[in-house]
Amino acid sequence: MASNKSYAYYVKGNKIALVQRNNTDSNATGESYHEFKSPTEAVTNGIEIEYTYSPIYTVPTKRVDSGTADTYHFYNGWFVVDGYLTLGATFTDFVNDASIAVNSYILIEGSDRWDGLHKVQEVQDILGTNSHGGIKTYTKVNESTKYWTDSSVSWNVAETITGMDTSFPDIFSANGGDNEYLWVVGSDAHMNNNGMFSHWSFSGNTLSFVNAKWYSSDDLAEVVYDVGASQFQTDGAHPVHMYEAFRENGGAKFYSSVTILEDESSDIELSSFLSKAAVYYVKAKMAEDAGQIDLKEYFMKEYRKILSRHEDSKITGMRRVASFGMTR
Repeated sequence: MASNKSYAYYVKGNKIALVQRNNTDSNATGESYHEFKSPTEAVTNGIEIEYTYSPIYTVPTKRVDSGTADTYHFYNGWFVVDGYLTLGATFTDFVNDASIAVNSYILIEGSDRWDGLHKVQEVQDILGTNSHGGIKTYTKVNESTKYWTDSSVSWNVAETITGMDTSFPDIFSANGGDNEYLWVVGSDAHMNNNGMFSHWSFSGNTLSFVNAKWYSSDDLAEVVYDVGASQFQTDGAHPVHMYEAFRENGGAKFYSSVTILEDESSDIELSSFLSKAAVYYVKAKMAEDAGQIDLKEYFMKEYRKILSRHEDSKITGMRRVASFGMTR
């Protein structure tokens, strides 16, 4: 015969956690007591949990369109510029996307580390003699990362960058390994010359990407190429900037055109019940300021009544007490 199990929940931030009530424990005198702990038993038919969370931001329709401003973007990885988190996407030009403007907000999902809301500080074209070619945010990164630059180098169709200062291997490995990634910008001849690479080699004053990997994206997923398949384009006498990069393994994306609650002018989406409750709450505060305590208590009573109806409206089927919901 199946036994009943009792559960409770608690909320922290935007997460909900479930705990199970232990009905079998007893104290030293044999008197039973109850304790909530993490569930340890399987539930054959599952547990249905229904709750609502109101975030401080609104995400637009999650889509990728060709021909219109995108709101949904993949990126290859991240690096650090001046101590700030910067996103890099090979072969992608974010600077002309109106939805990714300076001081706008983006929402990262699927990252190993950076999920959440970030404010845009600077957006650079990956093509051209820029200092980073990515999306620089206001998010601080505490740890130090590697960076190297040279005032004048040349890109060659043989998949090499020549004229490099020999101090390069003092910063980066002379031979890039499986989990070492390099973000390269500076060429304005072709996007193929810039982006995220791995498996490079350095000798003399030449950085070679022969048999290296080049990480790109088609805005649906990450695409990894052998560098020989993409072919460098000839470009000379430009500064180059190279950053230690951290790959997101193809699963990270971000949404642009994110609207956040910044000040009293921001719109707050409320249900019909909550809108009416807010009116009663304001009236109660006004009555309190005027010294009309009886009127204040009346408005607070109506306020609580509507909040109760709002909570009831979120429950379907049989009413369940939060800390003693029952399942089989």
